[in-house]
Amino acid sequence: MLKIKTAVIGYGLSGRYLQAPFYQSHSGFEVVRIVTSRADEVTADFPGLTPTASAEEVFADPEVDLVSIATPNATHYAIARAALEAGKHVLVDKPACATAAELRELRDLAERKGLHLFVFQNRRWDSDFLTVKQVLASGDLGRLVGFEARYDRWKPQANAKAWKETPGPGAGMIYDLGAHLIDQAIACFGVPNHVSGRTWIQRPFSSIPDAFDLHLEYDGFGADLSCSLLVREPTPRYRLHGDKGSFVKYGIDVQEDQLKAGLRPADSGFGQEPEAQAGILHTDAGRATYPTLTGRWMNLFDNMYEVIAGRASSAIPLRDIIAQLELIETVTG
Repeated sequence: MLKIKTAVIGYGLSGRYLQAPFYQSHSGFEVVRIVTSRADEVTADFPGLTPTASAEEVFADPEVDLVSIATPNATHYAIARAALEAGKHVLVDKPACATAAELRELRDLAERKGLHLFVFQNRRWDSDFLTVKQVLASGDLGRLVGFEARYDRWKPQANAKAWKETPGPGAGMIYDLGAHLIDQAIACFGVPNHVSGRTWIQRPFSSIPDAFDLHLEYDGFGADLSCSLLVREPTPRYRLHGDKGSFVKYGIDVQEDQLKAGLRPADSGFGQEPEAQAGILHTDAGRATYPTLTGRWMNLFDNMYEVIAGRASSAIPLRDIIAQLELIETVTG
């Protein structure tokens, strides 16, 4: 069996909890390097593995096949470019780059080198989003007339990660949570005919745009995407309306919280939301709870493995991520 030797660069939330556990749980990957100063955490998670001091050591190591980038947003382009230049496949956290032009450049470089470039849009495999896709595919709503997706949180204090509150390339919630919402809309409906919206600052101390409202126009309906860090009372995560009914879903995928609590992708119950978070489907047939599918971020890693092995195409085409960044640039000016 092909074993993809993997180096993780960055070992904060994304590197330690959202990426590394999947490499550990997948028989086709082997983590051979982790670039971080957090030696105790690496030792706890990967006994016998000594942290690597610099990304340059990873690039120079002929054993490394794949570089998994989990660093602050502003560094993604430079690290991904260096990894590709060194002949490595790359998985880069979202936002892939600060601009669509940068991602087009990386795409072209990967193609010239015969390498694969992946973007960590893991929330295509959230439990709630998979359920939304199932509802749309079922036809129960009839002709779609409205789609709303919100990513609200109650975070009135500054983020403990200073880089998330620092102005610069790829800064602001539209690049953070917005990258997920936009990606989900494109995954469902394609590139919109037109986009409008705004980003702004809600928290008085903030130096980055920490809220946004977007309106994506499609043939016959609009998709409204929004985010706020000052929403204490939960709002619906998704609201879908059609000429035959509506679907409303509260709550959010549990995989991130489970990973931070120590669960692993192969554990029983992983990715399963509480029944209390089931959505409501209301049509002529009646009003009833709608079971939530199991979330499975592992699908991203399964697909990445198959692509590198030459047996599949990428489940997340780079053209979708380029369109995402173009849309963000349209709104942010």
